[in-house]
Amino acid sequence: MTEEAMVTNRHPSAATLASYVAGKLGQAAGVAVAAHLLQCKRCLTVAATAEDDGRLLIGELPLSPLASGALQRTLNRIQLAPAPPSIGLSPPPVMDLCRRAATMLGRLGWPTPQLRWVAPGVRVGVLLQERCSRFGCETLFVLRVKPGVALPSHSHVGLELTCVLEGSFADESGRYGIGDMAEAEDNVSHRPVAEGPADCICLIATQGRLRFPGLLGRLVGTYLRI
Repeated sequence: MTEEAMVTNRHPSAATLASYVAGKLGQAAGVAVAAHLLQCKRCLTVAATAEDDGRLLIGELPLSPLASGALQRTLNRIQLAPAPPSIGLSPPPVMDLCRRAATMLGRLGWPTPQLRWVAPGVRVGVLLQERCSRFGCETLFVLRVKPGVALPSHSHVGLELTCVLEGSFADESGRYGIGDMAEAEDNVSHRPVAEGPADCICLIATQGRLRFPGLLGRLVGTYLRI
């Protein structure tokens, strides 16, 4: 990663970064934050320091003996735990990502997804979609948008984390370039618009379904199950 690529202007909140370090984010949100950390020296340093502090605190805690048979009961529960149900999508291949975005996904341990057309200038590839008890489902997907194209206005059931892998976009909260992270709570409604000469490619994690006020947006949301 070059020095220039590591300079970012928009970062996850302190609460989100702390939850990431503590392992309290869901898998989708954790991958989105990790994508930002690969491109942001500032947040990577903060996260590494917090992890070191946590290890020191754990090391100072008094040891407590395990109850008799605790280890075996834990192993039995792991073996018997059912796998979380996933929502399978099989979109036909449409186009590849740019090399930079594909490389970023590879560093995160994810393959380049198959993208499918959902609207003029908009293509989506879902990487992960899992049910969860609190929000209904958590989704991780890649979004590729042509310059000048605006997404439908929407709000959220839970948190939405967006990490820019290529290009840029702008919404009511400002402009986001490569490496930047946009964080939208459930009380935020926005309408992102892709900017610049290149396609905007983002890695997005959502908790629960997106809320689209318009008919077209609701149809797209239903089609993608996001």
